[in-house]
Amino acid sequence: MKKRMDRDSRREQIAEAALKLAAKNISAITVENVAKACKIVPSALYRHYKNKDEIFDGLRDLVNNKLRENATIAAKEETSPLAILKNLALKHGDLIYKYPGIPRLLFSDQVANSDSLKRKGFLAIMDEYRKVLAMIAKKGQQTDEIRTDIKSEDVVFMFLGTVVPPSFLFHLSDGEFDPRPQIQRNLILFEDAVKNRNISEES
Repeated sequence: MKKRMDRDSRREQIAEAALKLAAKNISAITVENVAKACKIVPSALYRHYKNKDEIFDGLRDLVNNKLRENATIAAKEETSPLAILKNLALKHGDLIYKYPGIPRLLFSDQVANSDSLKRKGFLAIMDEYRKVLAMIAKKGQQTDEIRTDIKSEDVVFMFLGTVVPPSFLFHLSDGEFDPRPQIQRNLILFEDAVKNRNISEES
């Protein structure tokens, strides 16, 4: 059991190193460069990832785990669905700022190519994540905190709209644009748009 945990930790370390390289340039993600960043020889890396494609699989899993971790922490720190969504958006801003390789990876040709298996893998993660967000939004509608005259799926896209454009500008500006303050301002508009005004007036 202990040996397996050690292996998982090493795989995560390798994926983290690849993500840092992605912040500079996606083409920098090679077996040799990643091994060097981890201070191991390529042959040691091959024990965990057979090739560059598998490293990209590791990156996909790493991003997925970080999204899940953010969702779990946001739900523990807040009680109401709307507060959870807002907290989650802020955590996404922090995540993107800490790991600029994430937007560079998602917008790269290697992932965005229509025939790419990598694209399908990342798309599956995003689809699943939108389902999680929709569940939170539906819970907010069931408790009358979020408007019921709009679809939960539309609430999700409005939520993503608070995060994705600032993250894209962060990517295009090569890190010069800080997405976090804009996300905070966007959340004010988001809450104003989706919050059940009747409940606000009654309280």
